[in-house]
Amino acid sequence: MIRGMTLVTTALVALAPFTASATPARPTSATPGTGTRDGRTTAEVPATPPASAVISLSVVPTSDRADVIIGVDGPVVVHDFTLAAENKIVVDITGATLGIAATDPYDRVARAGIIDVRYSQFRKNIVRVVLTLDSAKPYSVVRGKHEVRVSIEGKSNRVAIWHIGFDVPTNTVDDRAARVETSEARSTTSKVSEPRREPTLGTSRFVSMQQRSQQPRITIAWENADIHDVLAAFAAFSGRTILPSREVSGPVTAEISNQPWDIAMRAILNANGFDAVEDQNGIIIVDTFLHLLSRQNAEPLATRTIRLNYARATTVSTMVRERLSRDCTRITIPGGPVSSSSPNGTPAIQLNPNCPVRGAVTADSLTNSLSITDIPANLDELESYSRSIDLRQPQVNIKAKIILVDRTQLEGLGLRYDLGTQQQFFNDVVPRSDSLGNQLTNAGQIVIGGNLVSAIANATARVPSAALQLVYSTAIGGFDFTTFLEALQQVSLLDVQAEPSASVLNNRTANLTAGTQVPIRVIDASSGATSGGNFPRATVRIQETGIILNVTPQVTANGQIQMRVHVENSDVQDLGGDIGAVFPRQSVDNEVLVGDGETAVMGGLTQTTVRLSKSGIPLLIDLPLIGRLFGVTQRTEAKRDLLILITPHIIDDGQQPSDQIRR
Repeated sequence: MIRGMTLVTTALVALAPFTASATPARPTSATPGTGTRDGRTTAEVPATPPASAVISLSVVPTSDRADVIIGVDGPVVVHDFTLAAENKIVVDITGATLGIAATDPYDRVARAGIIDVRYSQFRKNIVRVVLTLDSAKPYSVVRGKHEVRVSIEGKSNRVAIWHIGFDVPTNTVDDRAARVETSEARSTTSKVSEPRREPTLGTSRFVSMQQRSQQPRITIAWENADIHDVLAAFAAFSGRTILPSREVSGPVTAEISNQPWDIAMRAILNANGFDAVEDQNGIIIVDTFLHLLSRQNAEPLATRTIRLNYARATTVSTMVRERLSRDCTRITIPGGPVSSSSPNGTPAIQLNPNCPVRGAVTADSLTNSLSITDIPANLDELESYSRSIDLRQPQVNIKAKIILVDRTQLEGLGLRYDLGTQQQFFNDVVPRSDSLGNQLTNAGQIVIGGNLVSAIANATARVPSAALQLVYSTAIGGFDFTTFLEALQQVSLLDVQAEPSASVLNNRTANLTAGTQVPIRVIDASSGATSGGNFPRATVRIQETGIILNVTPQVTANGQIQMRVHVENSDVQDLGGDIGAVFPRQSVDNEVLVGDGETAVMGGLTQTTVRLSKSGIPLLIDLPLIGRLFGVTQRTEAKRDLLILITPHIIDDGQQPSDQIRR
């Protein structure tokens, strides 16, 4: 049976609450000259030759504390003191140089009250690590052979581990083996090798601390050993309490090489059909999969109410509902009969993916709160998840400048001719009178069989609202020749400049409108007049016209603003008749990325319309230069320019996911 093991010797620094001023540094050993009890500061302590280096820095959160692990590859002297006014812990590592990049900042995720970590080469042979806390907390410093561990007490959510730097080289590690003595075994044929405690970090460059355990590493081998002896070895190695159930039995043959002890133990248990869970007291319970599921499904439910500040409870409830515990006691084997064990006696189970949910989530829109009912072991994670998405969103001020220039130019020139005599004429252009002076109303007069000529040109072609009307009349022999000249040149200019401004939350839409609401009367012909006196129903529908600007900003992680923009320019044109009115519309949908305070230009809404109409004497109207003297020509040119400038500015950075959650 495993009776004990030798661990790396460490020196524990007493808990040091924050004081009103910086406390003097405490010595970490009894060696004369290394402390500061004689009143000297840290800089005055005799320096150790800088033959060592700080090669890694990690923040490892647990349920009741956070460990700041400073990896070193040689002998150093450690001093620590506090700054009460700023809630900071300062750790000076003398005799070392900074072996990690000083440009990578802390991710500012709160871990047991640690909200910031800074490090630098303070002096030539002193590396300084400064920990900023949200409040004064007790802490301890443990000096290991290849690490300095600062443990800060405080409740911590289950967040990812933060790490920077390299792994500890194995050639700098002395006394790697922490031996475990065995005096008896449950199986006479078992053979257990001596477990070795490996460095916390391996020999390769750090890749992803979020996917790697930070527990001490172990190298050990078992051959046909009883599983209880295996669990006892893990318990002695880790210092944790491990309780196997009576269903846990059988031999174990395994060889573990330089793996974290928790990962190694779980892999061995899973390979033999068992698993482990940790209760709220920190005790590890080992049992079969079926019993662990039954234990969870038999656990009584509890209810917790969480009031949200910023996120809508109805939205959060949908995401929390997917994370509720499920009743998966029904075990099925696809393609075969239901069985509780495999041929080797190990439970062969597969969870039903459609397991019913045990708990429930309800949202109260009046108080914006969630009521979560689930097993107590899962409530903390559900609450932590709910608060992780209940963040104060950034607020963006949208300033828009809308410039609309509408220019219309109209040119018209027309000539009409009338040629006739007193006996034969047309009465369309020049009205005639009879011998008594009464005006004739007929279309004209023709002498049958007479040798006379009469003519008119462009009788119905007119220049509307002509600014110039000129009449010229002369007698050519026995004929009266009359010419009518009409001319018009008109220019209209519409210049609209609007500067609307609105503040909107992140991922919300701001609507900026500058236009007119046009009422449209709609008549339902199917409800026509009847003998009962009913009349057709008429309804009025409001149509928005003008400039409509919809902007949805999204603040990115690096402080830029991504905007979804919808721009619409519309107008109303009355056509009369049954059609009524039409609404010419121009629109642009775009998505742009700009910096804070930068201006985005939304163009592409330029429209030019040229309309030319000519009516006149055939062939003659097409003559160059003089062709316009034989007809009526109208030219209309309309040009509309719409320019929109959008300038977003972040007026509130909001609460980032990495910030400390304020409850």
